[in-house]
Amino acid sequence: MKKETGFIKSTLVVSCVFFLVACGGGGGVGGSTTAPPVVPSSTLSGTAAAGAAIIGQVTIKGSLGLTKSAQIETNGNYTVDVTGLTAPYRLRAVGTVGGRTYKLHSYAEAADLGGNVNITPFTDLIVANAASQIAESYFDSNTPMAIDPVNLQAQEDALQARLQAVFTALGVETAIDLLRSTFSADHSGLDAALDVVRIETDPGLNIATITNLIDMTTITDLITDATDNSALLVVSDPAALTTNVTDIQAIAAKFVALTAAFASGLPQPSEITDTFSTDFYDEDEPKGLFLTDITTDPTNVGISFDGISVSDLDTSAGTATVTFNVSINGITDLEPVTWLAAKDSTLGWQLRGNQRIVSSYFSFHCNDNNANGVDGDCGVNTRFEDNDVNNNGTMNAPIASGTVSIINGSDGTTIKDVIYLGVCDCTAPGDGQVWDEANAGYTGDYKGFGTSQGLIDSTIFTVGDIIQYAFYTQALDVITTAAPQIKEGAIAIATYSDTLLFAPSLVPLYPSATAASQTAITNFTLGSNLTVAWTLASGTRNSEVLVEIQDNAGNRLETWIETLGTTATSVNFASTALNSTATTDAGLDANATSYNLLVRVYAEDILTGQDHSRDYNATIPGPGATTTPPSTTNLACNYESGWNDAADGGLGAPITPKSFADYEGTLESCGTAMSFTAADVAGKTFVDGVESSVFNALGGATGTESSQGTGSFVDTEDTIAFNWYVEAATCTGCTHSYLVQYSDSTIDNSLDAGFSFRETTSLTGLNGPLGVSNTGYTYHKYSEQSNYGDGVRAVGSDGEIWFSTDILQ
Repeated sequence: MKKETGFIKSTLVVSCVFFLVACGGGGGVGGSTTAPPVVPSSTLSGTAAAGAAIIGQVTIKGSLGLTKSAQIETNGNYTVDVTGLTAPYRLRAVGTVGGRTYKLHSYAEAADLGGNVNITPFTDLIVANAASQIAESYFDSNTPMAIDPVNLQAQEDALQARLQAVFTALGVETAIDLLRSTFSADHSGLDAALDVVRIETDPGLNIATITNLIDMTTITDLITDATDNSALLVVSDPAALTTNVTDIQAIAAKFVALTAAFASGLPQPSEITDTFSTDFYDEDEPKGLFLTDITTDPTNVGISFDGISVSDLDTSAGTATVTFNVSINGITDLEPVTWLAAKDSTLGWQLRGNQRIVSSYFSFHCNDNNANGVDGDCGVNTRFEDNDVNNNGTMNAPIASGTVSIINGSDGTTIKDVIYLGVCDCTAPGDGQVWDEANAGYTGDYKGFGTSQGLIDSTIFTVGDIIQYAFYTQALDVITTAAPQIKEGAIAIATYSDTLLFAPSLVPLYPSATAASQTAITNFTLGSNLTVAWTLASGTRNSEVLVEIQDNAGNRLETWIETLGTTATSVNFASTALNSTATTDAGLDANATSYNLLVRVYAEDILTGQDHSRDYNATIPGPGATTTPPSTTNLACNYESGWNDAADGGLGAPITPKSFADYEGTLESCGTAMSFTAADVAGKTFVDGVESSVFNALGGATGTESSQGTGSFVDTEDTIAFNWYVEAATCTGCTHSYLVQYSDSTIDNSLDAGFSFRETTSLTGLNGPLGVSNTGYTYHKYSEQSNYGDGVRAVGSDGEIWFSTDILQ
């Protein structure tokens, strides 16, 4: 589960909900232009916008098919060094504006290098008309014909003439060049025209429809006919058009002011209270709590609001919808926020939040849950929380169930699949989790991709699909576990919809913790600092890091550090957040001898924002763990702890548990412990009676703690998967090696959740050549299980010492 709280969610839900206008604001309707920066002659630059800055990426393709890309800045500007590409150039901007996905195009000659080339819906249509085909198809073509510069200019002149009534009403200069004139994505000038004119293209019919969004007049353009340029877009009421643009600018100005309020510090609630209406509500949070949250969270300092787009504007009623993105440290979170706005007769435009009485989310996520980069999987994260039952209109009854329907965006009615959410006994009321039809239980916020029962098919998702939530106060009906349903007669008390902006990717882009961080995680003890460092996969950027400590009852302490917008690839978790006081305050068992530590590093896809994460787990000593001093008298080489099969409810436990120092003492008594390598283990099978230990070939792993191998225990009843690695002994003067085998439910899902074992093995004798079949290997072992030990070798007297002779098969 990814973090969904704080002003990063109050910034992604608040901030992201704060600023509902398209890109900047202020200034008169007449607009403004910005002098282009001085740029090298090997670059193409300009503005990529569609009424607001496009949140996404620009790609430039040379005439030989080579490409180069760059991120679009928060103000819509882009710059790409095209060294190595051959003119002429095809340009594409892909991203979102106002919750809509755009793929827009433009065109440039060698003469445009060092100058300005825009990418907008206008330039997209100009290129399409000049190429006599859909602009996307022209960009994708492997054998495109170069566009005649004369023809390109003729199509620019023609479109300008068709839109001249709009430009005149907005005071845009007649000399403007839609392809090359510089402009600011701030709802003024040319950008104001992009606010009120929409161009939609039907690729099947090759027809573009141009709409005046104020009075809804339209004209069409047959793209394959270069002379189809006679119809002019009508502006029946110029005053209404300018009034709309003025209101858009006023709404945008609210976000500009909010950005200024957080530029160098946190404002007082009183300083920004008039920005929000008295009936403000967002993600189940009223105005007062919202203001407190956003003005006390230090991560909000320097936050900005970008890509502001206004829709459904009714100037008479004084209502509008605003969609925006939140930027942190100059990096834009790709998940847009949509709020409502209303015009107060005294205070002007105010923000109303999304007015949702339930907090919910839906996103795609790939996670490697055992840190090997192989067994990870991808799926959907979705959940709801009803934290304030007073606003439900249900006599304080909390929401107890819900559905997440994936609806075909083309027809708006066809339901592709439904995810059912309910509240289990293990969580607080109002905390809705995903129901797993296959395993008859709740799975937090995750439903994996697949076609089997309990999974959801990743191929059903298409850009533009509707994600529709419906919420009920009745508990989810799971009497038939494989077919959950909303209780008969239940009526939804709230229904909300979002638009899917991108389809899921199944290609994992996991971040990786460094070897030093993995060692720190393995050796962590409560009350210590924990530094986590990582490397990023290509195409991703920082997102956040979670440290979670959990007891055997499932109680959790979660600590998050946001990393979005930072370039540093390490964070430090303070000891005060990870000590026994913090775990006790979080409700963890204060007498537990061990806890499970989870460190999850998140990254996100630069283009879509899809999450990719990797988990690192360790068993750490709990407050009840005791430290046993090293043994002062070495045990005999043939010492064994003894074993009680009936202990711990049949799990078994050593009769006389010993410390790891005791184990090392037995090895010193033997005096024959040997050194060996991972290559001596990989690909081999060792047999001890009816039991076998199978060590798989390493493949791309190295057989070290940071790059572990895999294998399995096999006997007459069970097969249990494990991970393994070879390490050097750390005792003073020791030169031998340890073979470590470890497993838990994340490695073998047949094991109970929370159960784990680790076996440390030393080779103390051979009755034949090393690595030759039928050679007998004398092993001395130190075995630990979660049911009788804390899982930390260096702490406590909780392991079993024993030895065996295994035959290499």
